[in-house]
Amino acid sequence: MSDTTLTDQQIVDTDAQLLYIGNTGTVEFDLTLPTEGKNGSTVTWASSDERWIQPDGTVHMPEYGRGDRNVTLTATVTHGDATATREFTVKVLEQANKIKVKEFFPIELSVQAGATYALPMFAAVLTDDGRLLSQRINWDDGVEHTAGEPGDVTFHGLIDGSTIDANATVHVLAEDPQTPVDATPKLNPVPLAHVRLTGDGVLAGNQQRRIEFLRTVNDDQMLIEFRRAAGLDTKGAPDMIGWDAPDALLRGHTTGHYVSALALAYAASGDETIKSKLDYMVDSLAEVQRAFDGKPGFHPGFLSAYSEFQFNELEKYAPYPTIWAPYYTLHKILAGLIDAYQYAGNETALDVASKMGDWTYDRLSKLPHEQLQNMWSMYIAGEFGGMNESLANLYAITKNPKHLAAARLFDNDRLMEPMRQHVDSLGGMHANQHIPQVIGSVKLFEQTGVPYYLDQAKFFYDSVTGHHLYALGGTGQGEMFHQPDEIGNLLFDNTAESCASYNMLKLTAELYRYFPDAQLGDYYERTTLNHIAATTDHVPEGGSMYFFPTQPGGQKSFDVENSCCHGTGLESHFYYAEGAYYTDADALYVRLYLNGTLDDEAGKLSVTVADATPEHVAIDVERLGRKQLRLRVPSWSVDGKVTVSVNGRAVDAAVVEAARTATGELAFSPALLGLDSFDGAHLELGFNPHMHLFATPDRPELAGVAWGPYVLAALSDETSFLDVPVDDADPDAAFEHEPGTLTFTHKATGLKFVPLSTIGFEHYHAYVRTK
Repeated sequence: MSDTTLTDQQIVDTDAQLLYIGNTGTVEFDLTLPTEGKNGSTVTWASSDERWIQPDGTVHMPEYGRGDRNVTLTATVTHGDATATREFTVKVLEQANKIKVKEFFPIELSVQAGATYALPMFAAVLTDDGRLLSQRINWDDGVEHTAGEPGDVTFHGLIDGSTIDANATVHVLAEDPQTPVDATPKLNPVPLAHVRLTGDGVLAGNQQRRIEFLRTVNDDQMLIEFRRAAGLDTKGAPDMIGWDAPDALLRGHTTGHYVSALALAYAASGDETIKSKLDYMVDSLAEVQRAFDGKPGFHPGFLSAYSEFQFNELEKYAPYPTIWAPYYTLHKILAGLIDAYQYAGNETALDVASKMGDWTYDRLSKLPHEQLQNMWSMYIAGEFGGMNESLANLYAITKNPKHLAAARLFDNDRLMEPMRQHVDSLGGMHANQHIPQVIGSVKLFEQTGVPYYLDQAKFFYDSVTGHHLYALGGTGQGEMFHQPDEIGNLLFDNTAESCASYNMLKLTAELYRYFPDAQLGDYYERTTLNHIAATTDHVPEGGSMYFFPTQPGGQKSFDVENSCCHGTGLESHFYYAEGAYYTDADALYVRLYLNGTLDDEAGKLSVTVADATPEHVAIDVERLGRKQLRLRVPSWSVDGKVTVSVNGRAVDAAVVEAARTATGELAFSPALLGLDSFDGAHLELGFNPHMHLFATPDRPELAGVAWGPYVLAALSDETSFLDVPVDDADPDAAFEHEPGTLTFTHKATGLKFVPLSTIGFEHYHAYVRTK
């Protein structure tokens, strides 16, 4: 009943203040939200995030490991023509840890007597229902310790949120067990600036369209939020959209990708217009960094498109979406600047990046180890991209020990401890949140020589490529890793995030330097041709695919909303040649057969690849300042078959076999080919491509269909799995190859199969039922 002595406005103001919805600080139950005020007003409710609290008060607690969620409930109180609002901040707690552990994988670490060390805060477990998971451990005696005399020490703890025991054994040794080893890579990639793609193929076309798009980008628009945050003139630029909009918490990340894209595009093309745009971006970012310096609340070296607020809140464990991965955005900016220096020689970029590295160290080195681990294990909020990679790269240039120390502050137990245990506990982890961290692990091995950095990276790579891949080379469903060998049950519209493949290819290129095996070349080719090359629009508008649909009747969509995959899509088409050529003191290694030229005067290399198809490759060597030419034999060439001719003369099959190595390549010397020198030689390779299947391990009746290096899709708008009978022993018998094309017809059904990269907006089936 309303008080008749009050006006409508007084009623709503009073009733708004009298609203009570209980304890909002630790919510794990549905809320009772009143719909009527004390004085007869009407109350309606709105939620800032209906995933966790609906307007009727229904609460959905996040899964364990996803973190608590802060949600704003807004009450709108009305009476007559008067309105008042009141906001309530509600913390929804994550669910309790409900796992039942069948096996706890042993934690063992070795340390030197007298050294300080930290117990791993996560470790791998096997649950009763067969899942492998990484679980947080709360140690009885804390995390950080100092090693005493040599001998074994045991520690006890509990798995977080449970009464399940966890134990660790620390082996204290007289000598340092992590004595650095020689981290010199076996091979070095030929820099992108020495390779040019030619011809009218998919890769060269994609690259040229990306360059055309980059020329049209408004640089001042890319800089608007940086200038706005620093109080500088925004030069009348329009606002950014999507994830970089003025109120978006990830604003600035696309600008970092854009700087990298310009640097890579310049390296891949030598285009001076692109170089001018890059220099303008770097000079402008340097101006922003100078403008921040000395402002209240900003510390020297800071550079971003917003204040230090999100970094402050992360240290208080603010969850997503209260904040959104501030170090992720910082990484994109830092990586772009380092790329500007490495690919285009911009010294200003190095200066700005170096100051950012100092800022990072100065901030994070003050935090306890346990706090850092808590931050990096947070879902999305703690995502930091490849900060460890970029800081290690920065150290390689500057040799500033602060930059290397900063890189190591991003070591993440939740990901890496199970990898050191050699347990694939990736299930439940955000895929692209963690792949860049592994790239950083390889770079840290290169700079420190500490063996576990390389070991854990290789185990991670083998786990993903062996047990978490879709046929096209992508990984993850709904951005998440799932349990090993679970693919057939995860064929949906939100599979194979493009960012994940972008980073897996970077990881492959880094690992190949230490593990020069043709299988890494196979993965690089497969994912480049069938995922990355297939994710760009066919017009120069800059669109990229976020997910690659794998469900029946899937259809592509191209994102221009400045998402993460739009950002990596700006860069990825300039990385095509990253995995193509490597060298050591004795040999040139050809990993990918890309139509184009390799020209490195200082390296005494001049090579042209032409007419590259799955059946045939022509290689003209003008100059080869190496003793050997090593040529990859693709795994898709049935039975490893390959023919070789030199200067029009067939090389005897016995000679070819004599050149075959255990790592899946042909190692030719001039003498083996009957030559005095490679210079001036014309080689032709013939391969034996056939149809083959990528059956899903959990549903072997479902398979992706491929011919040679190309994964094919059936064109159909049917929304159920298509029955496409194929004899596993002879897949070729089921298809007819249209001469001179990459189109195949399934004889029994008449279905057309085409490479994924050629599909525009047609509905397709990436997987079919083959038996």
